[in-house]
Amino acid sequence: MTEIEGYRVVPLRMSPDAKHCHSVYMREHFIRLMDPNKPKGRTLFLLNVPPYITEESLQTFFKRVGNVESVLFAEKPGRDETAKWYEGTDVPFSNVQTPFKFKVAYVVFQKSISIGRALALESLDLYNSSGECLIKTGMELWHDDYENNYILDVEKTQKEINDYMAAYDKRERAALAAAKTSEADPDGWVTVGKDGRNAGFEQKESVIGRIESKLEKDKKTKELKNFYTFQIRESKMQNIVELRQKYEEDKQKIELLKKSRRFRPF
Repeated sequence: MTEIEGYRVVPLRMSPDAKHCHSVYMREHFIRLMDPNKPKGRTLFLLNVPPYITEESLQTFFKRVGNVESVLFAEKPGRDETAKWYEGTDVPFSNVQTPFKFKVAYVVFQKSISIGRALALESLDLYNSSGECLIKTGMELWHDDYENNYILDVEKTQKEINDYMAAYDKRERAALAAAKTSEADPDGWVTVGKDGRNAGFEQKESVIGRIESKLEKDKKTKELKNFYTFQIRESKMQNIVELRQKYEEDKQKIELLKKSRRFRPF
């Protein structure tokens, strides 16, 4: 089997009689910084994976060499690249999809012995015993993507929306109750709502009068501060002018000293 810079070159076959195949590069995954999602000794790294390859198809194929724990994709190698690949896809009712482009794959096995078995494979055969391809490509793939953009099961979708909104309303009621009672959570934090700790105080005329007088006082203080700020700015500008004038005077004195300097050997 061909090897290039430590990678095993493996043909990707979609049917038993395929002659001209796409090549995938495989090796054991190892990096300096540990990644809990890609444990050392149990992760297989694949390069040049086509866009139409899915996690399910790789998981189904590699089951023949050992139990697969997970299959992860990324646009390029890197510790945080996998998170970027799936970013936004786990948000409820989101239209964000993973990119349709060439990628890298991480196949995590349950046992380390499966790595050696996977690297000994002659080819990646993505078809079943009857010769049928495990993945969809071409027009069949584009047709499914088009159909998935429309809601087919209205009742199921409506139920998911109702469950999500019920859970959201429950969280909002719990947050509102915590804000009113000012109860601390297990970490010691107190939730404060938009009405503050003492929400709903009685607005008497005396209270309103104190608030209006305070606002009027703050307005005058703000105007006074703005006036002093203008004065400070003017004094700074005057100071700069004086410094420049003194600099010119000192420069003229230095020129006069240079001109009056004479050669005195004794």
